[in-house]
Amino acid sequence: MLMEKLLNSPGFLYEISGDYYYLGKWICKKCTNTEAADCVVMYRMCRMNQEEPDTSLYYQKIRAYSDFALEIPYDPQKIRSNMASLLEQLTDQEHSELEKQYQNMEEDTQKYC
Repeated sequence: MLMEKLLNSPGFLYEISGDYYYLGKWICKKCTNTEAADCVVMYRMCRMNQEEPDTSLYYQKIRAYSDFALEIPYDPQKIRSNMASLLEQLTDQEHSELEKQYQNMEEDTQKYC
């Protein structure tokens, strides 16, 4: 189940139909930071073109933005509830695309961490 995977992974920034969301074990929050969203575009482009050093750079930037977006105090029940609501609203296509983005992030976490 995608929600459990996200809740057990580090925070990362995902694009869903033109909107960006920080999702991970400590976060479920819409992104309003244009610079962070731009990093997602660059990360995906570099990854698609197999530009290894740049992919790593943008991966690390996205992880950092995700950590800076964390809210204190940590509320795991709120995060779980918000993530469940978000995922329930996704179309099959959006869900599939999010799953692909998650798989890419998981592969790159193994490479770059």
